[in-house]
Amino acid sequence: MRFLKPFIIVFVITAAFTACKKNSASYDTTPNFYIVNGGTTSFDNSLILFPAADTVTYNLIISSTFLLPKDVTVTLAVADDLRQSYNTSYNTNYQAMPSNAYTFQTTFTAGTSNTYDTVPVTLNKKFLSSGNFMLPIKIATVSDYKIDSTTYVIYVHTEDNNLSGIYSSAITKNLYTGDTVTGSLSSTDTSTITKNLTPISETTSELNYADLGANGWKYELSFGVDGNTFTAKPNDVILNSVQADSFTILSTSFDPLTKKIYIKSSYKNSSGDARIVEESLSLQ
Repeated sequence: MRFLKPFIIVFVITAAFTACKKNSASYDTTPNFYIVNGGTTSFDNSLILFPAADTVTYNLIISSTFLLPKDVTVTLAVADDLRQSYNTSYNTNYQAMPSNAYTFQTTFTAGTSNTYDTVPVTLNKKFLSSGNFMLPIKIATVSDYKIDSTTYVIYVHTEDNNLSGIYSSAITKNLYTGDTVTGSLSSTDTSTITKNLTPISETTSELNYADLGANGWKYELSFGVDGNTFTAKPNDVILNSVQADSFTILSTSFDPLTKKIYIKSSYKNSSGDARIVEESLSLQ
């Protein structure tokens, strides 16, 4: 069946209970169309990170709250007025995405046998100059059925930041029993992980630390507007998880041409055992 939003489920349960009490109530099962990750509350999920290639495809997923009794026609449209209102509401400065920088199918048929429909949106980096761009795409019409008023639009957007993209990270961790001077090296672990380097401002991005991103460990990376200054620092989750004052950035480098990043850090865990972690990241 098509996706059921939580509020629909709660509504159905409540309506059913009311019907039992009153023996006469009914509820509306008209399909209500929406975009998965649509609306402002899921804004971060529609951030576009360009890899080394010039184009990237974002899959727009459209569903309805109930099964369709018949095939219906759905039309999509760019809603630049929503970009302007977003800028006003959130004090941002997203530019309109040029029409030659994106392509997507504006009309499709939602069938009774599909749980959802996917519309690929292809974006081309070479048509985007410096700046932050936004492409609000909305469900414009659905023949015979309703459109959800809060998740009918998705704000596909890009960030102009040197530190963004999809990276392959080669990680080496030296694990010590005790500290690095009087203790002993117990093991050396290596791994390779694919990571998103996500912009959080014009000059600052966030990166999962080694293989501990799932625990909330993240680097905050900055590349100054002067084009020369690169810094890395741990987030508060890291600082609150290690021995006090033990975390140290030993070495960093960033090549703005190749986008290669190197970070070496050390810390002691809560038991006092030292860790030295090296990451070499390459843009995919």
